[in-house]
Amino acid sequence: MINETMRSAIHEALGAHNGDDLIRGVKSVLIHELSALDPAVKIENTGYFNHTFVPDLVMKWGDGARKQERDVFLRFSLRAATVGRDVQALAQGSPVLLALKGSDAGHEITTVQQELAEAGEVLVTDVPALDEIRSSEIVPTHGDSDDVSERRTGAASPLLNLVRTSVMRDGRGLLTTETAHELRGQARGRTRETEISELQEFSGTVRNLFRGETATRLERAAQLMQMGLTGDVGPIEQAQLVDPSEDELIRGRLSESELRVMLPYLLRRDDVTSNPRYWRHLGSMVTLELLESISSDLQGIDLTRLVEPNKDSWLALRAALSYNVEPDQDREEARPAKRWEIRARMLNLIMGQYRVMVTADRRRIRTREDNPPARWTDIEECLRGFQLTGVTLDGLVRRVQVTGENQVDVYRDVQSITASIQDDFHVPRVEIAASEHEGAPRISADFSTWAATSDNGVSVDKLTEIATKVLGYRFELSSD
Repeated sequence: MINETMRSAIHEALGAHNGDDLIRGVKSVLIHELSALDPAVKIENTGYFNHTFVPDLVMKWGDGARKQERDVFLRFSLRAATVGRDVQALAQGSPVLLALKGSDAGHEITTVQQELAEAGEVLVTDVPALDEIRSSEIVPTHGDSDDVSERRTGAASPLLNLVRTSVMRDGRGLLTTETAHELRGQARGRTRETEISELQEFSGTVRNLFRGETATRLERAAQLMQMGLTGDVGPIEQAQLVDPSEDELIRGRLSESELRVMLPYLLRRDDVTSNPRYWRHLGSMVTLELLESISSDLQGIDLTRLVEPNKDSWLALRAALSYNVEPDQDREEARPAKRWEIRARMLNLIMGQYRVMVTADRRRIRTREDNPPARWTDIEECLRGFQLTGVTLDGLVRRVQVTGENQVDVYRDVQSITASIQDDFHVPRVEIAASEHEGAPRISADFSTWAATSDNGVSVDKLTEIATKVLGYRFELSSD
């Protein structure tokens, strides 16, 4: 079945001589193909076939309070659906009416459109249209080419991927083969210029074809791509000034499934703008936790364009300095010496032979505990740029814990202790406030583990700064 189209598999199933074999064959094909369209959906077979008011299949997705479902009614053709006036009869449940055969009859399509005018949340489509959506992969070619679709690293347009996973859940109206073909063209322009213009047409199409929130999400994805290709970030500011409803379109969050599709695609394309304002806007829709949840999709991609403008706003709980062990030295030399990437399901700042791991989950970083403690005289100067609130002094015969809300007081007390007490003091750890504001999170910087840890969220920027400038004081590193 892998090499077959959906319509050919359905055609073969409909050719069964036995009624039970026909029903079993049709449902087997549809369950397989609909699951391929949207792997997150579970499809239940009701045991009924072509029934007037009992669905043939039920799609279910989500968990707990977010659990949803949608009924699927099978009809042999659009004509059968129009004769039975199924659109109006079943409208209250907002189901999918799926015709097993396509139709070129204009009057049938017109009749369905008229009925849908009074039942706007119903999706009416057929197997050939879904086949067009299902098979809309971009085939990569080799060699130089000006064709945008041929330069997309062998992956389908992210918009087509999002349409595929959304059409059966939240599609509405009439989806014909012609409409599906238009969506393919709008989502994958043949040149850069046509790609940009067709992204605008795509927004209009999905607005009519999908229900509220899904239409907004797809429009948002199209706008993100359009801004990325043009470098024009004006819509971000304009939406706030002109139309508050546009703010949700521009500033809404990206779901995990959307991130899996959009981020790798945008980051791999070298013709997407490097404007930090664009990447900061994109990063505002993302959290470090979400980034970690899709880490497998970001392996091997340079994330610097995305991370640098957002490192001061993304929150993390732990960062650790480590040696950069790169198994493929040739690949390492061919890449920027300083960059952000994903390794071991965590964000990593690569700096030549060193790296800093940053995570929103403290359990993910495992560190060694055999690094030597620092001497106060060696770290005194590098600490002056931070809000120092605590220092642990370990001597040969005693341990002294110095704490205080005022950095000046902490420095004075440490200097007084080291000057007045005859002991060989080392510093296993220091405590630093994330900012000078009252109640700012405290960060424990441990020299034995090279790890900076906080109980509350601290910016990625602050944690990497402490890891490089404080814990890495001996190596003259900088996260800037």
